[in-house]
Amino acid sequence: MRTLLPFLLIVLVCPLMMIFMMRGMHGGHDDHTEQPKQPSLFDQPDPRDARLAELEREVAELRDAREPSEPSRR
Repeated sequence: MRTLLPFLLIVLVCPLMMIFMMRGMHGGHDDHTEQPKQPSLFDQPDPRDARLAELEREVAELRDAREPSEPSRR
């Protein structure tokens, strides 16, 4: 029985410690108020997207302005 006692203590203490640790991780906050969302880099538009759209419009304008007799290079 003496050799079994340390094993039983560990087995019984482990779930109790898990409960207390999980409660501690949540900070004991019972109110479910919405925290303000922090801005993320992914929420902001990428400036390269605007530049890409601008360049695509410019390419389209140049293709439209090109004389129809010129052969296409694609």
